[in-house]
Amino acid sequence: MKKIMRRSDNIHSFLDSLTYWQTINLFTVLNVGQNDVPFSEAKEQAMLDFADTKKLEFLLEQALNSPDPKM
Repeated sequence: MKKIMRRSDNIHSFLDSLTYWQTINLFTVLNVGQNDVPFSEAKEQAMLDFADTKKLEFLLEQALNSPDPKM
């Protein structure tokens, strides 16, 4: 019988599979789209927040579950 993964498990697995630069790029794109900040500022912030997995998880959950995505 196939194990059914919860959404949070899927997100954790996805984020764990990313390389450093993939994580930075995802963080950057989510920051630009959701917080309406310039790309260079979002990239700098992504590099500072790289280790903050909760913040990245929140931004990704928000993007995936928003009824009115900004981007």
